[in-house]
Amino acid sequence: MTLSMNSPARQRGAVLYVALIILILLTLIGIVAMQVAGLQERMSSNYEATNRAFQNAEGEARLRETALKTAVLAGQLPATNIAPRNCTAAFDPQGYGGAAPHVRRMDLCFAWGAMDLPVDESERTDHIYQVTSFARDRSSALLSSSEAVIDTVFIP
Repeated sequence: MTLSMNSPARQRGAVLYVALIILILLTLIGIVAMQVAGLQERMSSNYEATNRAFQNAEGEARLRETALKTAVLAGQLPATNIAPRNCTAAFDPQGYGGAAPHVRRMDLCFAWGAMDLPVDESERTDHIYQVTSFARDRSSALLSSSEAVIDTVFIP
């Protein structure tokens, strides 16, 4: 009795080994794809939190600028906008709690700003303000993951 090449007794199980190797490779590719997807999800979440903090800070700065413009056009200067006594002192962010936008009047620090002092403060045409706003992505400091600071120069 002669055995043919295709007989079951001549097969050694090479297909089983090839199939197992292919399954292991597919499993590794699946694990890597899951890790990449998880990393991309964390990156997009971080980007969204950073963008939300930036938008919150910018919104607060724009609200304060609108209030400043309304006050200046009405001839009423808000109490928070006291002319700086020491123009060389820089803004100290350590002492700033960030609860509301910090506003500093800057036009009196320039030589040309002090030259044309009118009798009535509401007649000034050279109001220049520095508005600094701080915000987080969430209202709770414990739950927030991103913070943003907006510093603008505003001329009403």
